[in-house]
Amino acid sequence: GAMIAFTPFGGDPRLVARFVHLLFEAGVISFVAGNEITRVRFLVPMGAITSNDIEAVCEIIENTLRLAAQEFQLSLS
Repeated sequence: GAMIAFTPFGGDPRLVARFVHLLFEAGVISFVAGNEITRVRFLVPMGAITSNDIEAVCEIIENTLRLAAQEFQLSLS
C-alpha cells in the first residue's frame, strides 16, 4: 500500500479531527497524523484500487471539505 496525506483547515487539530469523523460518516476511512499541525492520512490499497474508486473517494472528500467548512464557518478559498 501507499500512504498519502494532506493538511486541511491550517492543520488545526480540533477541526481536522472533526473532518476525519465526517469522512468516516461518509464512508471513507482516514487517519489523523501530527500534533500541532494535524494532517489527514489515507492508506491506499495500491493493488486493489481502481480509477473509479479514486474518483469516488475524491468526490466524497471534496463534498466533506465543503460540509466541514460550512460547519466551521470557514471559507475554502
